[in-house]
Parts: sequence; structure tokens; C-alpha cells
Amino acid sequence: MRIRVSGILSIGSRGLMLTTPENQIWIIETDDLRDASSGQSVVVEGTVAGLDRLRADWIGPQK
Repeated sequence: MRIRVSGILSIGSRGLMLTTPENQIWIIETDDLRDASSGQSVVVEGTVAGLDRLRADWIGPQK
């Protein structure tokens, strides 16, 4: 299932994480960390890859 979520990026013990305004936490799987800046508000689009994992196709700034 493809979804688009927004929130704040951070780096945790399990890797890149996105925390939504509803305090939902997604572990972001991506091969391209150039788009990932910790503490930045972003939009992530990708495929759900598990209960709390999102395989990101795209990460961009939240406007």
C-alpha cells in the first residue's frame, strides 16, 4: 500500500524515523540519505513495508 505522511525526521537506534503530528512513528527505509536532514519537517511518500516501516520513494520538504 502506498502512502504519503508528513512529520519531523530524526535519527534513532533503528535508523531514520519520522514522527507525525499525531505522534505516530514510522521507520523510514531509504537508499538515498541526501534528502534526509534530522529535525526537518518533511513529506515522505512510499510503500508500507511492515507494521511501522515505510520504504521511501521520495522525501521532500514540507511546505
